[in-house]
Amino acid sequence: MSVTATVSTENDQDLPSFPFPDTFSPHPSGHLAELARSAPAHRVRFGPGQVPIWLVVRYAPARAMLADPRFSRTRTLEFNPPLTAGQIPDPNSLLWLDPPAHTRIRGLVNAGFAHRRIERMRAGIAAAARARIDAMIAQGEPGDLRDLAFHLPIEVICELLGVPGLDREKVRTWSASLFRFHLDPAGAAAGLGALYGYLGELVRARRAAPRADGEPTGLLDVVLAANDAQAAAADGDPLTDAELHSLAMTLLIGGFETTGGVITNVITTLLADRSHWESLVADPSGLPGAVEELLRYHPLSMTFPRVATEDVDLGGFVVRAGEVVVVPLAAMSRDPEVFTDPDRLDLTREPVTNLTFGHGPHHCIGAHLARVELTETLAALLEKLPGLRLAVPADELTYELKAPIGRPQTLPVHW
Repeated sequence: MSVTATVSTENDQDLPSFPFPDTFSPHPSGHLAELARSAPAHRVRFGPGQVPIWLVVRYAPARAMLADPRFSRTRTLEFNPPLTAGQIPDPNSLLWLDPPAHTRIRGLVNAGFAHRRIERMRAGIAAAARARIDAMIAQGEPGDLRDLAFHLPIEVICELLGVPGLDREKVRTWSASLFRFHLDPAGAAAGLGALYGYLGELVRARRAAPRADGEPTGLLDVVLAANDAQAAAADGDPLTDAELHSLAMTLLIGGFETTGGVITNVITTLLADRSHWESLVADPSGLPGAVEELLRYHPLSMTFPRVATEDVDLGGFVVRAGEVVVVPLAAMSRDPEVFTDPDRLDLTREPVTNLTFGHGPHHCIGAHLARVELTETLAALLEKLPGLRLAVPADELTYELKAPIGRPQTLPVHW
């Protein structure tokens, strides 16, 4: 039976509007934590259409919902445009699919993000970070670490996908436009069209390139090899060209914008209270644990909405069939039932499994890659610039708060 998204279930004029003013800020006001203390979830009005939804603000029900197949990503397309207009929905994308369609496509790309494959990239990522830092030093003080934070991830994902060096700046520009839809919708649409065209050509070029013997090295080559194997199987179900192009797009845009935002916020936090930075300079061996705490402290902004396909009891509240659920990850990372003194950054905190990269079928496939990029960026800065400090007082930094991850517009530093 088809489930229709519920547009209105109560007098929504009495509900608060979400996102809240500080939802995308790396420095939340504590409003979500206050809501979490009173109830595990709240009804709010969400998005351009101000649709009534459930806002889940505690860890346990959020984790349960994210892993529950009764909550659908695909059903959110029924809300276009009120819920998804700003996200440029793509029904062929992994981001919008439910199992088994999601499982079919993700299975082809999992090998490309295998732990051992990402670890083989670590030395190259470290070298790229050091090269960016050397270039900043050569230009003189003050430097802007936003350049490092955003250019390193795009270099890495372009290298992984096989985007030629000469094309990477235009690919970065097109991709960045997609995350500025609130400022320039026409530019975002133009960037989307340009990227689809370019990535379609890239897929065709990689498919036509001679295959080297042995294990494929590039991510697209891994996907294409797995897809060819699917096509050759008696019961195979290979991807269509539209699905291949959409997959390339998802991997590209997911591979730099969020990582760049998190890297920027992490560095800002370490330098705003410089005792954190000095502790890592004194003992770099604590970096792996510190990275987990920093990712808890600066998670992604929130997960994509989901629609219940039947009534589901999440403990303390029931989501009815057709109702929408959103999980703000910042609330999950500050749940006092899971994290002691959650608003305090403690770089020696014993790591606890957090939801920074989501959970369940849509858990971020590039989570380990993002961890490696953050770790190697910080390691390079600690080694090369132990005297690193903000060039302006932390409270004078100007923040961009309408992006998927709010972050400083510039990050000026001395060393």
